[in-house]
Amino acid sequence: MASQPTGFNGLIRNIAGLFNSGFPGNITNTSDILLAELHAIFQGLRMISDMGISDFVCYFDSLHYVSLINGPSMKFHVYATLIQDIKDLVITSKASVFHTLCEGNYCADFLEMLGAASDSVLTIHVSPPDGMIQLIKVGAWETLFSRG
Repeated sequence: MASQPTGFNGLIRNIAGLFNSGFPGNITNTSDILLAELHAIFQGLRMISDMGISDFVCYFDSLHYVSLINGPSMKFHVYATLIQDIKDLVITSKASVFHTLCEGNYCADFLEMLGAASDSVLTIHVSPPDGMIQLIKVGAWETLFSRG
């Protein structure tokens, strides 16, 4: 029995916190969240590199992922090659990687749902997809909602 696609996403904002680009996608035949998250990080860093942006800050809502990226190389990790590819992109783009809390990241949640529901492996949005503009405004206003 094939598993459902596992969604991933990324959101690129400018220094003012406004939407620059975003992407949802999915990985078929896996339910491995770590693989999906690492794939999202890799895709986002590759997009930023392709845009010619360097010396930027990345925020991830998992301390585990930040530790994998900022920590020592682990050549026996199941995803060692992907993690090293991410580390290489971080170094060449002069990125800083930090942990942040996930509460209030409604735009990323929205993109993840788009990715899981899509047949596309990766969709790049250069403007906010329908339904996301209100979420961006909420983020800009720093309005807090209960995640119930």
